[in-house]
Amino acid sequence: MPPSKTKEVAAKVALLPIQPGEWIGKGYYQFGPNRQEVDQYEKISSVLDGSVLLIEGIGRQNGEVRHHAVGTLSYDPFTQKYMLRTFKDGYTVDADAELKEDGSFIWSMKNSRGITRYTVRLIDGNWIETGDFSADEGKTWSSFFRNEIAEEIMLE
Repeated sequence: MPPSKTKEVAAKVALLPIQPGEWIGKGYYQFGPNRQEVDQYEKISSVLDGSVLLIEGIGRQNGEVRHHAVGTLSYDPFTQKYMLRTFKDGYTVDADAELKEDGSFIWSMKNSRGITRYTVRLIDGNWIETGDFSADEGKTWSSFFRNEIAEEIMLE
């Protein structure tokens, strides 16, 4: 059996601005002219000795679920890249993911319409997440999503 890489991977995961806990706050989604304000809830659990994060995000508007997604986030010591896999509405996406030198975490995915990019930053203890779309290979970006949430409860 090859030697375990768990500690190495867990050390990389620990660098991320997204960490275990329950987070609540406000956000919006905007596809077209209608902007939907939501109450956002994020639950992040650490599994496999800190080497994988399980992320569940739920956005509610007037108590009704408008957004519900789950993701797994880890680090591949062989490719030296973060790996994010998301699940929503019956679809699975493997996103390109990167921890930037400024501490922000970015993940993106490309399809026939363009590039969707999400950025997470921790600012004064708040999780600020933005979503942008580019139809021209990243030359210009339009914002369609923002969450500002604060950690409420630390999980073990």
